[in-house]
Amino acid sequence: MSFQRNLKLPLDRIGVLVGRNGAVKSEIESRCNVTLSIDSKIGEVTIDSKGDISQSQPFKAVDIITAIGRGFSPQRAFSLLSDDIVLHVVDLRDYAGKSSSSLERIKGRIIGLGGKSRRFIEELTNTYISVFG
Repeated sequence: MSFQRNLKLPLDRIGVLVGRNGAVKSEIESRCNVTLSIDSKIGEVTIDSKGDISQSQPFKAVDIITAIGRGFSPQRAFSLLSDDIVLHVVDLRDYAGKSSSSLERIKGRIIGLGGKSRRFIEELTNTYISVFG
């Protein structure tokens, strides 16, 4: 059995995914035993398992790439390789409705002045938070 999945990333996050001289891409490929094909023109990433799916971690690779695409640093994204850490993406539009000013207000409250609220929430809940988009 094999695994293949396509992900769409913002174009400005493709460089972070690839890393300097391809370092981040190579690390994802080696640690998850997958092959990544990145189309930097349209922001599409294809994840293929190498060989049998039981010998690779393609779902961890999907989470890592999604986290990087959502604004996390590669170092924080690699913490998802641990079995007790998960990625949860919250769409703030579900809470703000269609109003762009409400969305900006909610983002501002989460981030806080100079990122202070975000850091405080991270410390209290032992999580990493990224507000992106």
